Amino acid sequence: MGAQLLPLSSLPQLRLYRLGTAAALIAAPLFFLADNLLHPKEFAHGNERDQLASIAGGYTRWQLAHSLGFVAILLFAAATLGLAFVVRRRQPRLGLIGGALGVAGLLGTAAVITIDGYSWAIVAEAARRPEVGSEAGAAVLSELQGSGWSYLYYLTPLGFIVGVVMLAIGAQRQGAVPAWAGWLLALAALLVGTETTIVSNAYFIAGASVFLVGAAGCALAILRMSDAEFAQGRAYSRTSSSAEAPPTST
Repeated sequence: MGAQLLPLSSLPQLRLYRLGTAAALIAAPLFFLADNLLHPKEFAHGNERDQLASIAGGYTRWQLAHSLGFVAILLFAAATLGLAFVVRRRQPRLGLIGGALGVAGLLGTAAVITIDGYSWAIVAEAARRPEVGSEAGAAVLSELQGSGWSYLYYLTPLGFIVGVVMLAIGAQRQGAVPAWAGWLLALAALLVGTETTIVSNAYFIAGASVFLVGAAGCALAILRMSDAEFAQGRAYSRTSSSAEAPPTST
């Protein structure tokens, strides 16, 4: 006879999952906000010379800002998996699809931040050399921005938007997080996910700020849960029964 599996609420790793999810929900937007506050001015496609001058004038800031953004992506991958864990307890299909899309979109976002961050900075640094020059640097940057091959990387973050919106709405719908926090996190996913199409430092900072407030609200709700509540995918009132309700098939 096979070994009997322990109920999920009895697994010792639950506390680690719960605290790790909450910590990642707070740390990721903090790193992302720091990224956008530090980020030198970004220009739209067609202003390559101005963009190269902006990067060259703040080369270390540019590289550091995108490094912080890359760390934020890694941290939010952990947060996404934690939210997917919570949502899957009561809405299995929604949690699975939202988690998969969210992580896939974050992979694309990591690729984009590498292109826009590291690659553009290297071009700007090279353009300062006499043997390269600003004209050649601007031509290379224009190709990096306008190549048709870039769509593979720039469209993948759509998965981040759809996946996180699904998880945020699912989490607040089942009572795991407050409604206001869930809707703010969904809005933040839309704002953050469209940064590659709306070139404005003010827009970047606004999106990062909404991201921080929404994610922090979700994190605080998860921190207030017991491990058993986290395992069941929602917070229960102190007077309600602690018996696990069956998950829905959503």
